[in-house]
Amino acid sequence: MLDLGTTEFILAVPSLPETQLKRLSTSLFDEWEGFVDTALSLPDYSLLLQVEEGSVRGVAKIGAVVGALYLGIGNYGDFISGVKTIGEQISATSEFLSEQAKQVFECPDAKATSRRRGGTISGLQRLFVRVQKGELSPDQAMELAERLLGDQRDQEPGFTQALANAFDDCPRYHKQDSLPFLERLDDAPPTPLVSAPPSLPRESRQGVQLGPPLQLRVEVWRDSKKKRRRTRVVKL
Repeated sequence: MLDLGTTEFILAVPSLPETQLKRLSTSLFDEWEGFVDTALSLPDYSLLLQVEEGSVRGVAKIGAVVGALYLGIGNYGDFISGVKTIGEQISATSEFLSEQAKQVFECPDAKATSRRRGGTISGLQRLFVRVQKGELSPDQAMELAERLLGDQRDQEPGFTQALANAFDDCPRYHKQDSLPFLERLDDAPPTPLVSAPPSLPRESRQGVQLGPPLQLRVEVWRDSKKKRRRTRVVKL
């Protein structure tokens, strides 16, 4: 499973009872899932939302197998355009989740902070940009891409061949020319799609006060669009 993107958020709100934390977390997942279903052009994907109490701390991940990603990219003609479009869609789902979390947990903007970590899509975008700028040869970019894809690179031979062709055909630009990708790409390395949440950012906006030590974590996930939603509460 490829990590397509991770969203982290901290909401400085009072601790909630277990039943309420579970209800609100499930509600947030359902609203996020509904948006992803309409905004993300992939035939299948996995979703994971983890919410911990103290202040409310959340981690949300979108994942997909390489075959599903390949089909999604193919909806947009050439490979480079497909990667760019899917990246924009992932970014939109992250922004939606961050805003919706504040509404669901009734947290004002001044007491909320969020961060997006780029996954495989952002990594591929950076490689295309580096080829366009002449920093990498197509062969070097492909070698890095295979590392990025990990075990998934062998699951869909058509994907790796199309990616190699895209690096070969990638237009080179002079330094003064603008690049077709988003100028603000997340430089953080992609995080693996695993059940344990990554470390949340230590820094927070001025005025955000963190709550007591964490005690509960609600996990809501769907392994694929065809599988049912699952929920559990973990005592920390």
